[in-house]
Amino acid sequence: MAATRAAESLEGGQDRREEDRARHAASRAAESPERRQDRRDEDRARHAASRAAEDFEDTRTRLDGQRARQAASRAAESPERRQDRREEDRARHAASRAAEDSIQRRTRSEDQRRRQAASRAAQWTFMEGEAFRYDPANNYDSHPQLYIGQMSDVCPYCKALKWHAETRGMCCSGGKVKLPELQPPSEPLESLLGPTSFEALRTVNGQICATFREACQLHGLLEDDQQWDATMSEAAAAQSPARLRNLFALILAVCGPSNPKQLWESYKESLTEDILRNARRQNPGMNLDYTPDMFNQALIIIENKVLEMGGKELEKLELPTPQRNSGDRLNSAMLRETSYDVKELDAYITANEPL
Repeated sequence: MAATRAAESLEGGQDRREEDRARHAASRAAESPERRQDRRDEDRARHAASRAAEDFEDTRTRLDGQRARQAASRAAESPERRQDRREEDRARHAASRAAEDSIQRRTRSEDQRRRQAASRAAQWTFMEGEAFRYDPANNYDSHPQLYIGQMSDVCPYCKALKWHAETRGMCCSGGKVKLPELQPPSEPLESLLGPTSFEALRTVNGQICATFREACQLHGLLEDDQQWDATMSEAAAAQSPARLRNLFALILAVCGPSNPKQLWESYKESLTEDILRNARRQNPGMNLDYTPDMFNQALIIIENKVLEMGGKELEKLELPTPQRNSGDRLNSAMLRETSYDVKELDAYITANEPL
């Protein structure tokens, strides 16, 4: 049969296929309902067995072939044939849904929701995490899922600027809501809206601030840390240093204080008190006081707790960065060499050493 078909001319192959279609149509027209159901069941079983034996490459090849054939078939459709096909699809879907029971309807709805969710998730996969890696050099307007156009349309009622695809009535409900005239913004909002560069945004009273947070603090736009200062003060008087560190880590991770560095400077000795006490217990013959290494150890403990709560590194909170590779700097030899009063030593040298 393969050799016979290979020897066929183009017209012969077309005639044979037409004869096959006519023969199949006549055969199916003469089928009884029971025979038609049996044939369809056999076809389903044969297709299921064939697909179960496919590997990944076979499945992809079959699906690609189906898509190509369907695309070619629809591209060759006339407008009338396309309209007929759509009407047939609607009638078939309506009949299928009318025959559904409540369980089948719920199953179909759940499958449809899962497919839609997977499709929408796939559309946004390429932008996953991009909000945390924003690059001004990238042209994000080129992505149709992100770009909504310019505010070029004007509402005929309130003259508000609108996007082209914006829902009607979002600004004034089609003139039903009368909006007051917009007044010039008061200070310091007007100063914030006026700048044309990021450096200008960080400039307050002619001074360029190091961070936007500092600029907002000078403008008075951020809440002060009075409540957190009072909380730390009360806890420092009644709680152990370990519990105080837990509280400080919780404030950093969850509460978002305006000036974490100032809180640290105010209570760093209370947060480090037990570390100093342990050093004095291990070195009873030395007159020890707080050292940078003790504060560093407290910062390491605090940073570990903040990270466990899902927070950030202390450096990103504008706190001193703990040095984790400094080794054991609280041993007796190191403390002996570093725990002296610098001011007292300078005064002794000035008084006893000749210039």
